[in-house]
Amino acid sequence: MNILDFNSRHSVLARMGPAWLVMIADVDVASIITGLETGSLYGYHVIFIMLLLAIPLAIMQYASGRLGAVTGKGIGDVLRERYSRRISGIASVPMAVTDVLSYIAEYAGIAIGFALLGISPIISIPVVYIIHNAIVFSRRYDGIEKILIPVSLVLVISIISTVLIFRPGINNIMIGLSPIQPYENSGFDYYIVANIGAVIMPFMLFYQAGATAEKRLGLNDLRLIRNETYMGAIVSELLMVGIVVAGTFIGGEMGVSALASAMRPFGYVAPYILSVGFISSGFLALVVISLGSSWGIGETLSWGNHDTGITSSSRKFFYLYVGESLPAMIIAIYLGSDLLGLVINLMVIFVIVLIPIGLLLGKLVSDNAVMGDYVFSGSYMALYWITFAIIEAAGLWGIIVSV
Repeated sequence: MNILDFNSRHSVLARMGPAWLVMIADVDVASIITGLETGSLYGYHVIFIMLLLAIPLAIMQYASGRLGAVTGKGIGDVLRERYSRRISGIASVPMAVTDVLSYIAEYAGIAIGFALLGISPIISIPVVYIIHNAIVFSRRYDGIEKILIPVSLVLVISIISTVLIFRPGINNIMIGLSPIQPYENSGFDYYIVANIGAVIMPFMLFYQAGATAEKRLGLNDLRLIRNETYMGAIVSELLMVGIVVAGTFIGGEMGVSALASAMRPFGYVAPYILSVGFISSGFLALVVISLGSSWGIGETLSWGNHDTGITSSSRKFFYLYVGESLPAMIIAIYLGSDLLGLVINLMVIFVIVLIPIGLLLGKLVSDNAVMGDYVFSGSYMALYWITFAIIEAAGLWGIIVSV
């Protein structure tokens, strides 16, 4: 393909989106808070781990995207057709749990973003709740994507600019890149687990498969999906490294007012930049969570399919949107900035609830009856299972030693 040809270039750009969007949504408010607090407490020591996490992120997310492209279905659909509705329903439970927890974290993060502008959560969160539900319920996925991808660049540019201004010393970078770190420190281990949970979330796996099917990406798009996923994984983890570096300026103190210290080089505009980053990344994640959740549950309950439009049962989906995020909105308003500490604990929980969907996704993409000629190779699946096992083992160990 000639990349200079307008029609070819337009075709590629028109098909981009799901993999990149879910990767940037991975750098959500919860991840930002986790990264800032980790950097504040442990400085550059977590850089090596953050970069290493790009590997399992890319491997697992590409498995989801490939499944959607080969089958033209979401994970819930394939599980129901290959096994049973009961198995599909079981797989959707951890997704539903993390959805509610993720909603709480995102609404809290957005509230903090508006609080930096002097706007009370009592005002900001209900407005965001209404807009969020209206956009997702509109079923205009392509239109949403065209808005959300440019919005995600606001956060990207802000973080890159921050790192360039910070200019971390080469000695600090070398310390961070070393695989030898204070792993015997229980607090350090706990924050490593929290960052693992912030990287790979169940709703992301459901979202990429469903979005790939919804956008009619197929076998001819496998290379594009792979490259887009790998690129997104690298970019998202580089952004997380930048967030950790920014967190070193906080100096161990957390709170809404202290967060602005992470953007200290920007002076008096720091709170505004951080506010835009929190609001845009939080809103991006809200929509991705909603779509991933609705597709996963809709597939499980046979509410439609990605050929006819899985959002066709609008009344059911309306109740689903409202029912899932309403409790989270109320909790976020009630607790406000006190959720900063809770976010870390939520990220740790995510590592555990990832287990069922990680196991089931691995079985699907290695199943000849599901993938046909496009089943993953033995070497790829070995890498999948090894990285998945390491993630879960590290998560369990971090929880045990920190108790």
